[in-house]
Amino acid sequence: MWRYFLKRILLAIATVFVVIAITFFTMNAIPGGPFDKEKASDPATIKALTERYDLDKPLGEQFTIYLSRMMKGDLGISMRNGREIIKTINRKFAVSAKIGGYSIIASFAIGITLGVIAALKRNKLTDRVIIFFTTLFQSVPGFVMATLVLLVFALKLGWFPVYNELRPNYFLAVLSLSLYPAAYITRLTKSSMLDVMADDYIRTARSKGVSPGKVVFKHALRNAVLPIITYLGPMVAYTLTGSMVVETVFTMPGLGLEFVQSILNRDYTMIMGTTIFLASLMVIMTLISDLIYKMVDPRITFE
Repeated sequence: MWRYFLKRILLAIATVFVVIAITFFTMNAIPGGPFDKEKASDPATIKALTERYDLDKPLGEQFTIYLSRMMKGDLGISMRNGREIIKTINRKFAVSAKIGGYSIIASFAIGITLGVIAALKRNKLTDRVIIFFTTLFQSVPGFVMATLVLLVFALKLGWFPVYNELRPNYFLAVLSLSLYPAAYITRLTKSSMLDVMADDYIRTARSKGVSPGKVVFKHALRNAVLPIITYLGPMVAYTLTGSMVVETVFTMPGLGLEFVQSILNRDYTMIMGTTIFLASLMVIMTLISDLIYKMVDPRITFE
């Protein structure tokens, strides 16, 4: 097992490096620069800024310099406001983590509950209603869902303010972000539950007089939840990327909004810093999901 995890760690490092390289060279290949929109158009000022951020050097040398600084834990400073990238990420990610954490909890709670109900009520009206809405939520893009939620709950019903700088509206953001993964988990849970409920050991438990609740939650759900655990890694990836759109729609002061603004401002150092952070986080969460998978079912081998 340790050989497997060592390979996964090395693969994770290689994956992050590839993401860094692709982002760096793609970002620099786009025409224009981070100081093209500066009010001070004095050539001497632009030249000083270019030299300060090593943009006057060949692209390969810039990449080498950036990697050497990154290995020391230095992600640089923002080209737009001069703030340290690490401090900005730490401050902004606190908001994104709150939205993402609540969304993940809500998605699992709603998805597993509705999935179990749909499996137990198979081919009945309850099952059909659940599948209809889960299909609908999976078909609607995140930015459309966020806009619809804002339109219905804030503008039409007036239950929530459209924007509040002092008290950001976490409920609508979490709702928008959790609908798609909750729908996917619902369908995944239903399918897995139906497979497990048809196994011999479930029929044996029922024939021995085990209560229906115990059969479902102790025997069936424990094994049916395994495919859902494998979705944890991709779900975190979706939550992180989806939060960028949701934070922009609801003007949440999180890392997603900062990332979108850095792209619009051509803030190279902020783009690189947030990309490295998000890519590392997604790779780590995928590895953790594999660990949890092994803990839930020790019979699984990674050889």
